[in-house]
Amino acid sequence: MSKPPTHGGAKVGEGMASIAEVIEVMKVQARITLPLAVRREIDRLRTEWNPERAIGNPAHITVVYQDEAPDPAMLAERLQQTAAQTAPFRLSLGQAARFAEPLGGAFLTVADPSDAVAGIRASVLASPFTTRERFGLHVTLLHPEQGHRTASAWPIFASLPLLGEFEVTELQLVGPDNAVLANFPLIPNTKLGPVVQDSPSS
Repeated sequence: MSKPPTHGGAKVGEGMASIAEVIEVMKVQARITLPLAVRREIDRLRTEWNPERAIGNPAHITVVYQDEAPDPAMLAERLQQTAAQTAPFRLSLGQAARFAEPLGGAFLTVADPSDAVAGIRASVLASPFTTRERFGLHVTLLHPEQGHRTASAWPIFASLPLLGEFEVTELQLVGPDNAVLANFPLIPNTKLGPVVQDSPSS
């Protein structure tokens, strides 16, 4: 079965209409996929140590989880609105770290000097959506479900050189099997402001 096509910057209600039909019952997230030049070595290690999660699923930073935004159509609309009001920004990849025991697993820390992701989340996750009690930016190297490999993989992950900063130029809407449902480009020379949501009907 082929994956749903990517709709770059499509407007909700136009190109997004078909997406809304497809994602109604899907697990859908918002993410930032790392640029190829940045993720190449990360993906090589992920494919070696966690092929169940890495193949067909490039290294990324999850911005909104499906349990925070359980209405995929509303998530898509808000992502489009927010991206249109957000200029490109920079994130910085840090050192490898381990997920808490007893699960295990490993990830790369991520710094957001301008708090751009926090602004995006505040806009996208306005009511009726909710935010996770615990949320942290990271790039998963080894998922906790395969955490039993942590001891063997850790020396390799720990020696991964610092990859530094990269520019974020788009947000992605991603569904099951990591299919990219939509790309929402960030707009230069804009600043994120409050996204006005429609008032609920009485």
